[in-house]
Amino acid sequence: MYLTLLKHPILKRMFPFLAWRGMLDRETLRTDMIAGVTAGILSLPQAIALAILAGMPPEYGLYTSIFPVIVAALFGSSWHAMSGPNTALCILISFSLAPYASTQTADWVQYAITLTFLAALIQLAFGILRLGVVFNYFSHTVMVALVTCVGIIIVLQQIGNMGGLIMSAGLPIDDAFLQVIYNFHSANPYALVVGCATILSGVLVKRYQKKWPHLIISVTVGTLLAFILDLLFGSATTELDKLGTLSLSAFPFSAPDFSVQHFSEAKEGLLSAAFLVAFLGLMQSAVIARAMAVRSGQAIDMNQEVIGQGLSNLAGSFLSCFPSCGSFNRSASNIDSGARTPLAAIVSAFALAALVIFAAPLVRELPVTVMAGVLILVGAGLVKTDDIMHILRVRGDSRVVFVLTSLTTLFGGLDQGVFLGIALSIIGYLRATSKPEIEILVGDEARQYLPGDATEGVVVQISGSLFFGSLPAIERVIGDLGKQDLWRGNLVISGEHIEHLDSTSADFLAREARRRRHHGGRMIMWLRNRNLDAMLTASGLRAAVGEHNIFYSKAG
Repeated sequence: MYLTLLKHPILKRMFPFLAWRGMLDRETLRTDMIAGVTAGILSLPQAIALAILAGMPPEYGLYTSIFPVIVAALFGSSWHAMSGPNTALCILISFSLAPYASTQTADWVQYAITLTFLAALIQLAFGILRLGVVFNYFSHTVMVALVTCVGIIIVLQQIGNMGGLIMSAGLPIDDAFLQVIYNFHSANPYALVVGCATILSGVLVKRYQKKWPHLIISVTVGTLLAFILDLLFGSATTELDKLGTLSLSAFPFSAPDFSVQHFSEAKEGLLSAAFLVAFLGLMQSAVIARAMAVRSGQAIDMNQEVIGQGLSNLAGSFLSCFPSCGSFNRSASNIDSGARTPLAAIVSAFALAALVIFAAPLVRELPVTVMAGVLILVGAGLVKTDDIMHILRVRGDSRVVFVLTSLTTLFGGLDQGVFLGIALSIIGYLRATSKPEIEILVGDEARQYLPGDATEGVVVQISGSLFFGSLPAIERVIGDLGKQDLWRGNLVISGEHIEHLDSTSADFLAREARRRRHHGGRMIMWLRNRNLDAMLTASGLRAAVGEHNIFYSKAG
């Protein structure tokens, strides 16, 4: 009785983890435990680095790598996608909050937590309204452009931080570049040496020992070099800033603040940023979930994935977390480590928590320049030259979309780049769907659609969706037939691949059918099945064409 209840479809929709609970045999538990512990260890340096990138104290990166990960694993759809701090979101957080507070201050942290809560509500609204499928249609080209620009921005900002320079958050890329150039003469040479060693060790390990954890090794090399320099020259001479003490808590409760004192001044900025964070987070999570599904063969429920992300951020806003989403690096390493179920993500969160308890004294001694070097490695890894060259080699709209999105993001800000990317994705999708495939069939291909009482006629094969946006293309084809005086004969619509028919298109076809009948011809329609029957009847198209002139290639 109990097991039968757990398999009920409604319960599985409410608690998605029940769907993979039965997969946890001994072998799966073993592989998931190993993959989870590996992921937990690997996420430590990235969690700290991304917290700094978002302007948050380091411990908040650890919280965001623990609590949202567990919730997203339990309530998401993907078995291999892992959530947590995300590079692009951290940059967006930094840009959005810069006008209202200083980094790592109490006000900044409070604004970030409130932003997390607002973004979570927007994401949950999309999931509850079953609009998650929308995120399947965002252009891959837009995502490549946004992620590439985020990588460039990170590298440029962290060059200054690596040299001990004070960089202003949220600056446009040209201003940030000039700030680095004008102030580089005052950079700390010891910090530059440590930062360069961090980057070089990471690059070499990633190139020649791809299976080794290059981020952990780079942090170790940089920290050891900083320790040696402090011993040789003294910390007063090297002046290498350290992360400092972590204010860790087992239950770091927090809450969004909508009081007049803390919300009214930043209200407009936080609301617009919440939409950007929600959209960008869901876009990346959808791309990552689909990529993992291709490798695993799993069927993804995108609405459930959206709900999982929304719930993870909602919980995070009450547990001192900044906005999170799917992480490609974590997800890819998760599936490469042999993970089979979301249990691996849950184990990774607990493994990180255990590691932090024992490693806290070491973490506070990490030099800031080392974290800057790690972020440069992360940022450079986001610039996928193969993807960029492929887009630029292909003729068509993709190149224009990539260039426009990139320039807007670099010189207008990530927020404007996201808005433009969303708009271009929607425009691209509408353009694609507004151009149904239309072909005039001849010979044997045409004759198979002519009924026994029709010896001749023009056969027009239409594939795609017939709606108000695609109607002009159909009108042009049928209008050209009229110019050739072919509208007096039989017109056969081969519509076995018509996926959708709206009232505007149905009205046009009905008018064409009546016109042909008036001049002694007729319209004949072939459909795949009876899925469009309701629209045929309601629009009057069935009556205009005639029941005897509508044929179906499949029964039912």
